[in-house]
Amino acid sequence: MADEEYMTSLTSDDEQARRLCALAIAFSNAESPISSQEVHAAHYAELSDDSFRRKFSRDREKLVECGLVIRQVGLDARDALWQADVSSFADGSSLSADDALMLDVLCTQLVEDPAFAWRDELRLALAKVDHAFGALTAARLSPAHQANGTLQTLLSCVEHSRLAAVTYVDAKGARSERTVAPYGHFGLRGNVYFVCAQVSEGTVESDNLRTLRADRVERAKQLAGRFELPEDFCIDDHVLLPFQIGAATCTGLLEPTAETDADMLADLDRRAQRRGELREVSVSDVEAAARWCIAAGMRAVAPEALVSAYQAALASAAVAVPTPQPQVNRSTARASLRGRRGRKGGMSELRELMALVGSLKDEGATLTPAAVAARLGTSEERASLLINLILTACVDTGYQLPLALAENDGVALSRSQGVTGRPVRLTQAEARALLAALDELGFADNDPLRANVLEAFGPSGLTEQAARARVTAALSLEQNETLEACSRAISAGSSLSFAYRPVGHDQALKRHVAPQAIRRANELWYLDAYDFDRRALRTFRVDRMDDVRISSATPVSGQTPAPSSRTERLVEVAFRNRTAFDLFEWPRLEVTGEQDECVVARLPYYGGMWLPRRLAACAGLVTTPDEELVALIRKVGEQRWG
Repeated sequence: MADEEYMTSLTSDDEQARRLCALAIAFSNAESPISSQEVHAAHYAELSDDSFRRKFSRDREKLVECGLVIRQVGLDARDALWQADVSSFADGSSLSADDALMLDVLCTQLVEDPAFAWRDELRLALAKVDHAFGALTAARLSPAHQANGTLQTLLSCVEHSRLAAVTYVDAKGARSERTVAPYGHFGLRGNVYFVCAQVSEGTVESDNLRTLRADRVERAKQLAGRFELPEDFCIDDHVLLPFQIGAATCTGLLEPTAETDADMLADLDRRAQRRGELREVSVSDVEAAARWCIAAGMRAVAPEALVSAYQAALASAAVAVPTPQPQVNRSTARASLRGRRGRKGGMSELRELMALVGSLKDEGATLTPAAVAARLGTSEERASLLINLILTACVDTGYQLPLALAENDGVALSRSQGVTGRPVRLTQAEARALLAALDELGFADNDPLRANVLEAFGPSGLTEQAARARVTAALSLEQNETLEACSRAISAGSSLSFAYRPVGHDQALKRHVAPQAIRRANELWYLDAYDFDRRALRTFRVDRMDDVRISSATPVSGQTPAPSSRTERLVEVAFRNRTAFDLFEWPRLEVTGEQDECVVARLPYYGGMWLPRRLAACAGLVTTPDEELVALIRKVGEQRWG
């Protein structure tokens, strides 16, 4: 892009982000305090004295939101003197590069999960903690979502125990105005839910709790009034199964089978009572419970209404036929995607720039558009814009970063001459997001990784004595080493070899795989990988892997190379309405078109019965033209029908 075209393409948000980025670079590298006159001349030359003072004051407040504190440290003969507070800067010595990379890889699933309320703050926290922007060495993210102001307001109310005035639209479309005390929140199947006490005439009714879905809150306003959280409140008591949202209508009896999904059975056991081999559980939505049983590989035993709904869903699955996808508006999906990729407000853009600048702390450190796009979840076009903003941030100020062109349209920090990027500590919100992610992933309060990341990047004033204690981790040393090896292999595109102990086998079997992803479910870690010997994607439990070694990225002669995300077998499905979206999670589903309540999407199919069983559970709501899948859907219906 020509310089003239580039300059005219900048928005006011871009200009603000660039100015604030230039201030951050200047104050990060200044060896002595900078006077107001110097700041005025270098960064606000077009403003009068009064306008400069007001704008510089507002800009300092904005930089505090990014973790950088610029404070007045004295006066010279004419002017105030300003300096960056040393406590703003991170000391990365306690966190190794491997630990930073492992955090990035493990937390990707939460950054991608709309049910994780802190995901945007987590994305920015990870960008600060892991400095690898020169190559695709860390988490690959889909386009970042737009920040949800209503969600952030409710999270703030939970954190500060403040009442909230909300406008809520229920599942039937009825709109109501409420004052609530948000006690806590949880994520479920792609949505965030808040457990709230109702407030009537100024009184918090702690025995009158309601669960509100965040995306149905049209407006939220934080009020001055406060509440006290009951001592016996536990958010885990309110994390429900998909068919338990709303008032209970009956009690269901479910029977596990040999085909029952272990993860879904574990979810059920947290909410159900055992009656021999049967599970007794409260049911709010009978049809949803019936479909959930089919997806889980269980039988509905009672009551009659549940059994009838179960049999009706299976009957629909048993007669499934390949169905051409409906004609829908595919431009709607593309417009939605463009919206997620679009430019953000100046503050979000500034926080991204601060993370990128912080990565340029050592000679040779690089930024490439592909890596920045992957790490920040944006397009390469926008990543190039961010890099250009950094390139032009400090022109004619004496603090311009000495960047040189590098491979892959990137830039590299050349011989620094004293001017470098300087990593800034996490903000309070980013630290909360990272701690919440570690909690979600099962890292104990006394885990060394938690202690190390807080010591290196924790905001000044954050005290978490338990997290800083260097004691034995909840995860075994061997399991931590396995996760680290898997993370490095994923990031480098290398293969792994290890000894694996399958369930029911006493002897370990040798495996050679190309790792695809690490995920956590039901308090266990899993590795999804392409098994070269079996020529198929397989899932391995991390605690059953021993002697893990990173090997060549190229499989040995005669073996089929691992499929990349672009060569997986993708299947098309069409959802007639949104019910199936809310009932189940659909990993890596991509919407390709939508119109009214009909949604056309594609998602990967790796073989096996997981996807056919889930589609069979949605019989009547979902169709597909894929003949192999349809045959397996019919098989599910026929096996248990009657």
